[in-house]
Amino acid sequence: MKKINKKHLIFSGVFLYLNNEKLSIDNFYKNLPPGSYTNNDDSKVQIFNIEYEDNYLKMNFGEGTVGPRNPNVFNFETQEEEPNPRKKNQVEPRQTFAIIDFGTSFVWISNSKKRTALIDLFKNHFKTSSIVIKEIYDEKQFIEMLKSLDNIKISAVPNLFSDSGILSKTLSDEINGYEASVATLSLSYNNRLTNNYLIEKVKSIFEQKNSLKSIVIAGKDENNLGMLFNTEGFSRKIDIEAQVDDDEMFSPEDVYNKLIDKIKKENA
Repeated sequence: MKKINKKHLIFSGVFLYLNNEKLSIDNFYKNLPPGSYTNNDDSKVQIFNIEYEDNYLKMNFGEGTVGPRNPNVFNFETQEEEPNPRKKNQVEPRQTFAIIDFGTSFVWISNSKKRTALIDLFKNHFKTSSIVIKEIYDEKQFIEMLKSLDNIKISAVPNLFSDSGILSKTLSDEINGYEASVATLSLSYNNRLTNNYLIEKVKSIFEQKNSLKSIVIAGKDENNLGMLFNTEGFSRKIDIEAQVDDDEMFSPEDVYNKLIDKIKKENA
């Protein structure tokens, strides 16, 4: 029996609003019918495949540029370099998956850096509409939902670590000895259940928020769904393991089946 290869995909979810209202599947279907859409210039191409299923809009899109292009590639079988078979006028689009849940007006995307590409697509088809992504910026809600802690990453002027009680004065002084203007502290917890002590530590970090350069707190809620708080907001995370082929390209059908199943559990 042939082994089925799988890889992880992590989706982040945020609210998407159209003219300050939640999204409507009828409105989207009218302005953005199912099919393939292409946006390209002399050096970059974006290819979007749009499909509707029940109360969801599934978007599988690729984006690629003609450069940089290394003239050589390394052959693992011969252990030698060879001329790159990709021509200078060809691109190799990278896979990104996204889905809109019209029941909650949430958009889930496998690469948050590609949100702009989606927004640009929507703006091309909703000419007179205001399209806004809204992060959930609520420390209290985050703490109440936090059942286990994965890691905390904080950047600050070194002496603030001791002033805020995050580090002892001795350790903070040692960091200061490196004459760094900003230091980053990373703490790993490996899914440790949050007790009163850890909750108080998280609360103390939020109390120092205005003094800290950046905050990233990762954990899971009671449904074991990932949560991420950073200085840009609070987003939900869904982690799936989906099938890939011999070229390590994901199977869109398997990705969406796994993702929709997780979304339904998230909404239950």
